[in-house]
Amino acid sequence: EYAELQQVNNYGMAGHYEPHYDMKTLHDIHVQNTPPSEIGNRVATFLTYLGEPVGGGATIFTEAGVRLSPIKNAAVFWYNLLPNGNPDLLTRHAGCPVLAGTKWVMNKWFHINDQMFTRQCALEEARREKPAKLYDGCYTI
Repeated sequence: EYAELQQVNNYGMAGHYEPHYDMKTLHDIHVQNTPPSEIGNRVATFLTYLGEPVGGGATIFTEAGVRLSPIKNAAVFWYNLLPNGNPDLLTRHAGCPVLAGTKWVMNKWFHINDQMFTRQCALEEARREKPAKLYDGCYTI
């Protein structure tokens, strides 16, 4: 109810995705007048690599300096919002071009509404979870 349906994407040769945020930023909300949906902003992203290309296709977090190589059946989870509810600008990410083969991924986005008991909120803007690590095939950002 407070998550979007999964989205499956295929990237062929030279397929890529430009740098972007998964959540609405303060610029989107206040300048472009595009508020989050009625179920709130996207609080978290879960990205699963369904296949891995022969070459290329990394996911990079441009502001955090993190590069994740696509590994089949691995997954990445990150929070798009800081614990105080503001956008985390370190989550800006992109899909690098596929150089050989194809890349298959599945995205699942979770919205802030109805998540108030699953993640501790905080007033400190700078508080973040630990940086990316690989745990049994699952990256966490």
